[in-house]
Amino acid sequence: MLDQFVPFIQGFIHDVVDVKADGNCGYRSIAALLGMGEDSWLLVRNELIKELGRWSHDYIYLFGCIERFEELRLSLLVDGFSKVCCLGYFFKNKL
Repeated sequence: MLDQFVPFIQGFIHDVVDVKADGNCGYRSIAALLGMGEDSWLLVRNELIKELGRWSHDYIYLFGCIERFEELRLSLLVDGFSKVCCLGYFFKNKL
């Protein structure tokens, strides 16, 4: 599956998982790569919501405004992984 990525980025990819494509695939892939199994996707999403709540002041500062923070927070409460996936540091540093 690694050959599906452009060559220059392949060296940065450590693992690839094939998960169910149901709108929660981003959460599913994180859960799978953390060894929790892809069906634990809801746990991953809930932990991200808690993380934002615990460190809201830091994230507001990081995003530069409360509006951007609220956009991200609200996207997690619905179907918002696509808005979250651009925040790689969010997952890497906090889970």
